[in-house]
Amino acid sequence: MNYGTSEVVYISLLVPVLLALLVVILVITLRWFSYKERMALIKQGLPLEDKRTKEEKRKLFLAIGVTVGLMGLALTIGLATLGLGPWLLYGLIPFFVGLAMILASLIMMPSKPKKEPPAEHWEPVETVETASTESEVWEDEEEN
Repeated sequence: MNYGTSEVVYISLLVPVLLALLVVILVITLRWFSYKERMALIKQGLPLEDKRTKEEKRKLFLAIGVTVGLMGLALTIGLATLGLGPWLLYGLIPFFVGLAMILASLIMMPSKPKKEPPAEHWEPVETVETASTESEVWEDEEEN
């Protein structure tokens, strides 16, 4: 097939718009199915699933960050074969978005509790009775 210049321009403009439209349709469809599932559970009187815990959300955020970052890195490496130019932004932007997600996940990580030494190292101190004044000391010695 022999495409003209104007046809290539139209196709190159249309493909990203169609891909974005498909992603939006997919997200809306998945949300709709989730809504229908929740309504069916409520109608049957079954308990709803528990929401994810903060730890699970943080791990998911970290996993998404790693995935986006690695995809951006792969795009950057692939586009670098064309040379330096503005097209590298198509790889650098997702790469740095992924890095930002990873850093945000690590920042949100709860701090580890400080470890205390095991109880077996703690020994009770024996109390030693001592004379509080000199007169008591002299009295004790006189009795002996």
